[in-house]
Amino acid sequence: MKLLRVMLKDLRLIVRDRSALVSLLVVPIIIILVVAETQSEIGTQSILFPIVNEDQGPVANALIKVFRQHLDVREVDRATAERLVAVENKAPAMLVLPSGLSKRYLTNKPSKIELLTDPAQWAELQAIRVIFLLADREAASLGDPFEEELLTLEERSLTGKRLKFTSLEQNIPGFSVMFVLLSLIFSVAFGLRDEEVWGTTRRLAVAPVSQFTVLGGKLAARLIVGTIQLLILLGFGHLVYGLSLGSSPVAMVVVAVCIVFAMACFSMIIAALARTREQIIPVALSAVFILAALGGCWWPFYEQPKWMQVIAHGLMTTWSMFAIHDVMLRDRTLLEVAPKLAILVAYGGVSFVIGMRLFRYSEL
Repeated sequence: MKLLRVMLKDLRLIVRDRSALVSLLVVPIIIILVVAETQSEIGTQSILFPIVNEDQGPVANALIKVFRQHLDVREVDRATAERLVAVENKAPAMLVLPSGLSKRYLTNKPSKIELLTDPAQWAELQAIRVIFLLADREAASLGDPFEEELLTLEERSLTGKRLKFTSLEQNIPGFSVMFVLLSLIFSVAFGLRDEEVWGTTRRLAVAPVSQFTVLGGKLAARLIVGTIQLLILLGFGHLVYGLSLGSSPVAMVVVAVCIVFAMACFSMIIAALARTREQIIPVALSAVFILAALGGCWWPFYEQPKWMQVIAHGLMTTWSMFAIHDVMLRDRTLLEVAPKLAILVAYGGVSFVIGMRLFRYSEL
């Protein structure tokens, strides 16, 4: 009987905390939706593949026809194609069909075509390489020159020195960012709630210091710890798995600082929304899982459906992964990655202001 009473008492407490109760159902459904949509067969038709057709002859047109069956082919000029691949990173590769290709083929003379790539988009690039194999077989009915081996493919990177990357370059930085975010949210949220139990908040409320100073100092401490944690995790990947950290150590450190700054400030919002210690775990895990899934921490960002990519552009994890990949995989300098860092800093500043408005020591 006593056991039953204890059980009923705990059930009433659980039901009373409605936000935590809703999180038990809503969050798993959201995560399942994101994973299912990302891992479903989207197909290669969503992969943008710019082609520079300098030949405009029958052979080039036959090639493009085959590629259109599998990819989102755009015939553009060379400058536009290079911008899509090297600057905007919207396409994993571009193909250049040189002038005189058809004429040389019709006279049985070999030609060279260029595949200029962004190896950081390794998953999409691998799909394009597979399309080339399909084109080799399907083009026979179109009189494709691949069948005659009169074309050679020269692959060259537009964004770095390496032509290929592995899944480790995605997984190690992605999980490093996720675990640092998880650590920051829990440490900030639990730290503030623990101060309520210790009575620290009451003493701070009457102390001659502003709330900005108190919260800013606490986040500054977490910023230092989080930055060191992220750099150690990336350094571990470099030492153990040969993970590239880019050509600019300064850029890597500044990127880490900006990423952790944005995440630390965002943690303030979670700390303000989670009114009790019981709410911290479901609210924090919900935020981390959703941000990690949509932000490209679990899988390449470009593998997500287009509508998810649109949503993800508003998340700090997305810009964090963009910045890390720019430095690590594309060898970009601090100046070249500065626009993405500015977005992260702005994200952190806005998050801190929102957190300040939502959080009140007097309400603890």
